[in-house]
Amino acid sequence: MILEWLEANAGPVIRYRVQKELMDTSDAGSSRKTMQELLKLPQTQTRLDLLKNLDINRVHGSNKTHLENVLPMLSDFSINYESDVFKNIIKDKQITFDSGNFNADYFSTLYGKVIAYPFLLRSKIPVKDLVSFAIERIDTIYDFTKHHDYDIYDKSENHKSVPKLFRDRPIIKPEIAYGDMCRLPMIYDIVTMAELYYQVSQNVQIKIDDIINYVLSPGYDVVLPGYGILATPKRSYYSMGWDCKKPFNDKQDYSYRNLHRLLLYSSFPTAVKSSWFQNAIDFLMQFKTESKTYAFPKEYLPEIDSNWILGTRMSLAENRRKKN
Repeated sequence: MILEWLEANAGPVIRYRVQKELMDTSDAGSSRKTMQELLKLPQTQTRLDLLKNLDINRVHGSNKTHLENVLPMLSDFSINYESDVFKNIIKDKQITFDSGNFNADYFSTLYGKVIAYPFLLRSKIPVKDLVSFAIERIDTIYDFTKHHDYDIYDKSENHKSVPKLFRDRPIIKPEIAYGDMCRLPMIYDIVTMAELYYQVSQNVQIKIDDIINYVLSPGYDVVLPGYGILATPKRSYYSMGWDCKKPFNDKQDYSYRNLHRLLLYSSFPTAVKSSWFQNAIDFLMQFKTESKTYAFPKEYLPEIDSNWILGTRMSLAENRRKKN
């Protein structure tokens, strides 16, 4: 019933995704027509214009022109490398994608790859060694998380020249998070693992499951939002960000990332089976209407210029003031 309601009432973005992802239908003509509607949306044209002007040296940031925002904003609209319009725009940038030398304004190219690769995967862009890098990254994280060690912060006396701005935040042990061997899972890693989960071997799935259990465990609650501060051997310090903290840990928290992050964790069977996930779903039941749809607080479905990874692009081109 709900799928039929969406087909009758939703805009072209949601209708197309329902037709392609949720409905067992062979009506290719109907989905092509919906895609034509979708491509004519002003929001779609704006996002395609961003793709045309994409500078792949601008990987990380809150601006909508950064790669980490441009690509997922389009894939949310089901526009990716399998779409002719996308492929024609992106083909001239393919050589740079294959090089893997992404600039994330950090001291290691690892961070650029960790940020860029999940969105290349979501966009179905064929990139040499992308999957092999992702599996190596999973191995690196798993070698740390399998011990379920949450003692990740260094002693403050080991750092004598911390900038005043960072002195009230803990410093991550350099042997855990520095350079090309960063062993902490980042939220970008979670996106990568969600994209790959059903494509990898059972052995890799077991490692992913363990990583997910690590970040969903009560032990992970000691991790501060954003992890903390990265220290380099040259005594430079950087604010890290990118933690994997589970949403709805505080039922009074109506922050915009909650629904987005819950959807992300729904990709993992081990997360869906957890008591935390079931409690979060139970919490969302309060927003169910008599027509069996859901009327979420506006804070849950924002459309603002900020990092996509924070759940800031949730409108899917819907007119949310229209009641139907």
